[in-house]
Amino acid sequence: MHTPRPAGDLIAVVETLGRHLTPAPVPIEPLAMILWENIGYLVDDARRRTLFDAFEATVGVDAHAIAAADDATLFPMAKRGGMRPETRVERWRTIARIVIERCDGDLDATLRALPLAKARTLLKTFPVIADAGADKVLLFSGVAARPCLESNGLRSLARLGFFQEGGAYGPDYRAGIEVLEATGRTDRDWLVDAHHLLRELGKTWCKRGVPICLACPLDAICAHAEVKTL
Repeated sequence: MHTPRPAGDLIAVVETLGRHLTPAPVPIEPLAMILWENIGYLVDDARRRTLFDAFEATVGVDAHAIAAADDATLFPMAKRGGMRPETRVERWRTIARIVIERCDGDLDATLRALPLAKARTLLKTFPVIADAGADKVLLFSGVAARPCLESNGLRSLARLGFFQEGGAYGPDYRAGIEVLEATGRTDRDWLVDAHHLLRELGKTWCKRGVPICLACPLDAICAHAEVKTL
């Protein structure tokens, strides 16, 4: 079993990753972030950026503009995002409808006006936005400095030895968040960096199938490396 690392190590881990990785920028406005997550099916970051930029240029990141766009405009873009384009179009329309009907067209202002728990609940009504996605929107948009992790970052944090994975995503996610709360910093900028850099660690070296341990700058301190030598 992995031994939890002492407070302070996570801050050093993020600092080390910051010297080796440069995450690509992502949208930080709430509606844009939700569209970003719904723009394609199993696409990499570069492809997601291309699809999102095309959507923004053609339709715009505005609920009323999305609602007004016809199928002839939306379907060609949806097809470029992978399989089941009709589902993607429906999700875009659902996103627009929620923002118009429940937020008077302004998701950002609505989130800032709501109590945090209700803001999180609202975000989880959007397609593909669950706990981690809601936390990310709240953090990146500056609504609340709330810790969050993406699946690559969660896996990396567990392999480094900060918590023991149990196999179920929900409990593992909560365990990872508890690590960030207990051993990280509380300011928004650091939490955003931690999210970005732990995710990049998982995509670059700490891969799901076969991790590339020898190339990783954290190899010497990684609990996963210790397990491999037993």
